[in-house]
Amino acid sequence: MKVKGSEAEKPFCPSVALSLALGFVLFFCAPGLDGKTVDFPEVSGWRKDGKSQVFSPRTLYEYINGAADLYLAYGFQDLQVAEYKGEKKAGVTVEIYRHQDPTHAFGIYSQERLASAKFLDIGAQGYHEPNVLNFMTGPYYVKINGFNTGEDDEKILLPFARKVEAILGKKTSLPRILSSFPGEGKQKNSEKFISKNFLGYSFFHSGYTADYEVSGKKFKVFVMEGKDREDCLGMMENYLKQTGEEGRKPSEGTYRLKDPHHGEVDLFWKGKFIWGIVDLKDPELRSRYLREIEKLGKG
Repeated sequence: MKVKGSEAEKPFCPSVALSLALGFVLFFCAPGLDGKTVDFPEVSGWRKDGKSQVFSPRTLYEYINGAADLYLAYGFQDLQVAEYKGEKKAGVTVEIYRHQDPTHAFGIYSQERLASAKFLDIGAQGYHEPNVLNFMTGPYYVKINGFNTGEDDEKILLPFARKVEAILGKKTSLPRILSSFPGEGKQKNSEKFISKNFLGYSFFHSGYTADYEVSGKKFKVFVMEGKDREDCLGMMENYLKQTGEEGRKPSEGTYRLKDPHHGEVDLFWKGKFIWGIVDLKDPELRSRYLREIEKLGKG
């Protein structure tokens, strides 16, 4: 993703002297995926345009100025970029973002994917939109952008994606915890991973959400995975204080709490997992879904 705007905001490749002075390494010789550079593939009918670039957490803003903070929040490690030129003015840019683990790679991918896109069997999951083919696999989030590639650009971008997929290693899958969401009413490809300050609270370090719609009522189901039971105990203690029930001793089981920011929230805590329902005013429907969640939690 290239940021348009002033000359200072555009992607650029500073001189070697300036790079060394700043202690930044932006060129192909820099460490990249797992400390190694990407040998970007050859693609028939296309030529690489110059050297590949590598961006670190300190320099990412030079490439995606307005979005760098979001990527950093998902454990961004490095980005490698290659540009290709085709016939006439056609171009393709391949961006490989490496994150700290597959969960965080899914997280940033989930923030940007469009539920209405055409989903593809590539990597753990991928999708195509006009001039865009994105996918994630393992700790990598790959973004392939086409320029002046015509209406049928999927046929152009997919070979790039297949070659990059092969470079990144064996096929992986989406986080297993996503299977803990009830199936009824779940909106396809709506799952997200939030890496920090889940529900707006610093003591909820991260969580997964999915969108639901039942009988015209839209709501969210979430699950938080703690490090262990003690971690969840600490989260529940903090949440009880936040919801005005600081005198209540937390124990595993079901809860109905009045959240000052989210209204009534139903929860179920078991071991190192906490499930919940937000944005649903219907108490009967909340109870029904909490029972389904409890069955999953005890299964």
